[in-house]
Amino acid sequence: MREAYDRYSNVSILIHWTVAVLVVANVVIALAMEDNRELFPWHKSIGITVLLLTLLRIVWRFTHPWPHFPERMPGWERVLSRSVHVAFYVLLLAIPLLGWATVSAGRGTGEIYGFIQWFDLPVGKSQALRDQLAGLHEALAFFAVALVVLHVCGALKHQFFDEDVVFHRMLPGLRQSHMDDEI
Repeated sequence: MREAYDRYSNVSILIHWTVAVLVVANVVIALAMEDNRELFPWHKSIGITVLLLTLLRIVWRFTHPWPHFPERMPGWERVLSRSVHVAFYVLLLAIPLLGWATVSAGRGTGEIYGFIQWFDLPVGKSQALRDQLAGLHEALAFFAVALVVLHVCGALKHQFFDEDVVFHRMLPGLRQSHMDDEI
């Protein structure tokens, strides 16, 4: 079964925007945690949620492939688009896993959302390891933010310069546009 020819399915759209909001919230929380460590349980809980939603999204993606690109979309742009999307999947798995491994190497994961007892990953307890994992977690998070900027710029390019349907395919509640015959 394919996604609708002209747009993503409602499930894909819901997962996309839920993860997007959670990622933005977690970046804001991460920046604020430097001054307020009481936010850390929220950061950890949201990170695990992003990981689980990403696993769900990957399963959904394997059973519901991407919609077609517009015919007039250049090959380089298609490759860049797919590469950014695959990089997002990798980062949305790697960043939470590294965060989880970081807390597992330190004091331990403990609870998420204040009441769900979560388990530690099987990594050694070591401050040096925790610091290395934390550094990698942070570096990949900065890379992900750069990819988000690229992704948003690409979506806006499609909306305002190319005037094709790419931007509309991921917006909830929108029906087919007058440009749908381009795909």
